[in-house]
Amino acid sequence: MRRLLAALAFLLLCAPAAAQAPADVASDLPAGVAEDSITVSSDYRGSYVTVFGVNPDRRGRGDIVVVVRGPNEGAVVMRKRRVLGLWVNGDPVRFSEAPSFFAVLSNRPLRSIASAESIWRYQLDPAASAQLESSTGDSDPSDYRAALVRLRRAQGLYQVYAGGATPDQRGGLTMYQGGLFRAVVRLPANAPIAQYQADTYLFRDGRLISAQRIPISISRVGIERRIHDLATKFPLFYGMLTVMLALAAGWVAAFLFRRT
Repeated sequence: MRRLLAALAFLLLCAPAAAQAPADVASDLPAGVAEDSITVSSDYRGSYVTVFGVNPDRRGRGDIVVVVRGPNEGAVVMRKRRVLGLWVNGDPVRFSEAPSFFAVLSNRPLRSIASAESIWRYQLDPAASAQLESSTGDSDPSDYRAALVRLRRAQGLYQVYAGGATPDQRGGLTMYQGGLFRAVVRLPANAPIAQYQADTYLFRDGRLISAQRIPISISRVGIERRIHDLATKFPLFYGMLTVMLALAAGWVAAFLFRRT
């Protein structure tokens, strides 16, 4: 295992940087992903993303944070109200942008690594990435952000890991001797098929020292891709074809099970 990690670290050190870091920090944090391209077929049930890297500090000082983000999308959160004895949805609040997938992994609890200001500045929390579009009235906007995070955590789309993987939990960030680290996160089957990015951060004494960004591509293959391309590029033809297939299926079923 150590030899494998050492070889991966050597490759990472030799490979050209393919990432972007915040403008005010260094980008010398060597990191890479084991699955930079994930294909989705008809039997896709989710996958795992593994991020490898090495702390450039020879003494291994600092903390590592890895964030895997999906593309932003719009979202709506509503608050339930009691009307005539019934609970109904009301007061909709729209988010113009919210991460479709967000997983943050760290070697210890994030609040122990960075301040609340840094977490918000570098968007290390999904609530910090959510941009409100409509007014919340007299309500606290943080309540709606917390509700969005809670709902998407229940769907497996927002994940938080502090520490290494366990026998009961494959996901997590594990540190090894020599400053090597490995972060594993699960992409559920309901995660959007799009372009993702893995951001790695090195913090020391609460200050961001270095960062790196790596793209991850998730794409359809086979019949799934053909159907998706047909539906997006030729929606009218796709709709007509769907109706014709439904009519044909109904006619075949009626012919096979007709009464004699």
